[in-house]
Amino acid sequence: MAYAAWAASTAYSVGDVVRATTLQATGLVFRCTVAGTSDATEPSWPTDIGSTIADGGVTWAAISSVYADVSTLAPNAIIELFELELDATLHGASTVYYWHAGTNENVTGDIIYGGNTYVRLPVEATGFDYTSTGSLPRPTLRVANLMGDVTALLLLVNATTAGNDLGGAIVRRIRTLKKFLDGEPGADPDARFPTEVWYVDRKSNENRDVVEFELASKLDLAGQMIPRRQVIANVCQWKYRGAECGYTGPPVASVVGQPIVPDSSAEAIAYAAAEATVESTKAALDAATIALNDATNALNVAEGTWTLSSSQYSPFYYVAVRQSTGDLYLVLWNNDTTVELGNQYRRGNFVTTGLAGRNVYIDYYRIEEWTFDTSAVTAAESVYNAALSAYTTAETNYTNALASRASALATWQASVTYAAEIAGSGDICGKRISDCRLRFGAEAELPFGSFPGAGLTQ
Repeated sequence: MAYAAWAASTAYSVGDVVRATTLQATGLVFRCTVAGTSDATEPSWPTDIGSTIADGGVTWAAISSVYADVSTLAPNAIIELFELELDATLHGASTVYYWHAGTNENVTGDIIYGGNTYVRLPVEATGFDYTSTGSLPRPTLRVANLMGDVTALLLLVNATTAGNDLGGAIVRRIRTLKKFLDGEPGADPDARFPTEVWYVDRKSNENRDVVEFELASKLDLAGQMIPRRQVIANVCQWKYRGAECGYTGPPVASVVGQPIVPDSSAEAIAYAAAEATVESTKAALDAATIALNDATNALNVAEGTWTLSSSQYSPFYYVAVRQSTGDLYLVLWNNDTTVELGNQYRRGNFVTTGLAGRNVYIDYYRIEEWTFDTSAVTAAESVYNAALSAYTTAETNYTNALASRASALATWQASVTYAAEIAGSGDICGKRISDCRLRFGAEAELPFGSFPGAGLTQ
C-alpha cells in the first residue's frame, strides 16, 4: 500500500502509519504508538525495526514497509532491481545504470520504479547471504556480454584509470513487490526491503559471453581504513577526562588501581544516590524495551492471522480466469454471488466427479472462505498497550534520573571539596576496560562505543 508522507503540526492517532518525506534506503515506515500532534520539524527517523522516536506529542515506531505483504499466504511477486553508479574520479563519469535480471514473474520488458527505468538485462547475482562465521559476504555479479556492451564500458573506464575494471563502483540491490512498481494501482517507491549497497572489488572473469565481478561491503574493501585511526588492542587512546572519554565524575582510582577514598560531603552523597537511581532505571528501561519489542512482533503476527470458516465446491463453468495469465480469480459463492479470490476467498483442492449412471465427469474446485481473527488482534493489542505503557513509564523515569544525576554532579563539581580532591588525589586512569567499569559502572555502556581492540561496549 502507498503510505502518506509525514506532515508537520498534524494530529495523529494510534495505528496511523506514515513514511518519511524523503526516500529511506532502510525500507521502513513508521506507526504511531502514542497519539498526539507532530512537531514543526521532521524527526531524524530511526533505522532499525522496533526503534521509536518522539515527534512533538507523537511517538513513532519503525516497521517494515513490506512486512504485511510478504507475510501473507500468497504474497505478491518479489522484484529484484540493480543500480550501478560510477565514480567520476575513477571512471571518468558519474553515470548510473539501471537494470533487472528479466526473470521477475510476469515482467518481460523494462521496469519503472520510483521514476527510474530498469532495463531488462541477462544478469545473475548470488552470494548475498550472511553467515555466523564472522566473515562478510562477497557476492558475485555476472553480466551478459554477448553484444560486447560491458567490454566497451570497461574500455572507457580503463581509459580514465588504467586497470580499474569498474573497481570502486557502487552496486545497489533493491527488492520490492510487483504491486509497488510504477503504473500499478498500489505504486509506492518507499515500499521496499532495505537497500543493499555493495562495491565492485575486482573483475574476476571476462569473455565473449559474460563478465563477472566480485562485490564487497565498504568494510571489506582492500586498502581501506575505517574509522581511519590506529587501534591498539586493549589500550584506550582517549585523553582521560577529555571530550572523547566523557568521564566527569569523582576521582576513583590511581593508575595502579588503588582506590581513592570518596568525598564524604553532602554533595558527594547526593551524587552517589543519583548515580544508583540512573543504573536501576536504566535496567528497568532495558527490560521494558525488550517486552515492547516482543509485544510489537506479536501484534504484527496477529494482524496477519486468518482462520478458515467455511468451504464449498464450485463447478468449473462458474470459474473465470484472467486472460493474460490464466490464473483462477472469480468464482460464484453460494451459486449467486461473484467473489474474487484473495485473502477472504481462496481456492482449495481440485477434484473430478462422475455423474451417477453416466459417463460424464465434472471438474470442481473447493472454494474456502477465510475470516480475519479479530480476537487474536484484540489480545495482542492488550498486551502491546500494557507493554507500551510500561515502556513509557520506564523511559520517563530514566530521563528524570539522568536529569537528577546531571544536577547533582553540577552541584558537586561546583563545591571546593570536589575540585580540591581531584587535584590532589592522584586520580589517573589505567587505560584498561576495568578502569572504565570503575568510573562508568559495570553495567553502563561506554559513551565512546566499543573499547579499542576488545569489542566491549560496557
